[in-house]
Amino acid sequence: MKWNVDHLPAFVAVAEIGGISVAARRLGKPKSTISRAIARLEEDIGLQLFVRGPRSLRLTHDGSQFYQHAVRILEQVEAASAELAGLSETPRGTLSVALPMAFAREIVGPHLARFQAEYPDIRLDLRIGSGQPDLIRDAIDMAVIVGSVTDSDLIQQRLINTPLIWIASPEVAATLPESPGLDELASLISAVETRYGETPVTVVDKNGAIRDIKLQGEQVMQVNDPILLREFVCTSGGLSFAPDLYCRAAIRDGSLVKLFPHLQLRQESSLSLLFPDRRLLPKKTQVFMSFLRDICAGVR
Repeated sequence: MKWNVDHLPAFVAVAEIGGISVAARRLGKPKSTISRAIARLEEDIGLQLFVRGPRSLRLTHDGSQFYQHAVRILEQVEAASAELAGLSETPRGTLSVALPMAFAREIVGPHLARFQAEYPDIRLDLRIGSGQPDLIRDAIDMAVIVGSVTDSDLIQQRLINTPLIWIASPEVAATLPESPGLDELASLISAVETRYGETPVTVVDKNGAIRDIKLQGEQVMQVNDPILLREFVCTSGGLSFAPDLYCRAAIRDGSLVKLFPHLQLRQESSLSLLFPDRRLLPKKTQVFMSFLRDICAGVR
């Protein structure tokens, strides 16, 4: 499959505007030049990119997919040109970022308005979820993931580590033993994050002894969102453990009690940046990465 990158500006303009005449005026070129570029691109790719109506054009399914790639290619060309010319590129364009739900709501959300005010030419496309995103398939520029991935060609950089802590509401905490044995501790846990529900949890006691405790699976609720887990515990849902990062405010206001400091959980909750292995990251990606690092440094 061979096609000419020089035809991409015409394709992107028509895709965004929905008409050849207006696209031609935007690009300062004759309508015939735009029409030929679209026709040649469809011929070279071997796909129909537009459905042609009497007064407008709209993207086909294949055209929509190709549009995402075309925009990224043009942005990379622009960034490379600026870099090679020794210029300072102004961060601009659409930036697709996948974020875990809890991290997005609790850590990123309060700072988004500041980022948009500082970089008004960046259009953020934030995709919130709990699973592992596929950056290539879904045309995502970068992601923040819980933990890490193995056997990946993508670049990973640790963003933050936060310990897991034992938590309960004040009402539940008042009913719990001050220093439970590990077997007793396992029987007291009422809910956990899903990723901790199927494997033993490693606990280190005050003497440095290490032991794995197995959760009583049939009695333990599993939740794939630490914020929902926290809210469950706050409303007297029982004993659990959760990332310290998401519990600090509730502990300060008295909604939660931090328990059993002598029984430390060996596991940690970590968040990592994930992005394609590119030698030249667009400026928009670089500044958003710096934004994430800055706000994470502020909550450590």
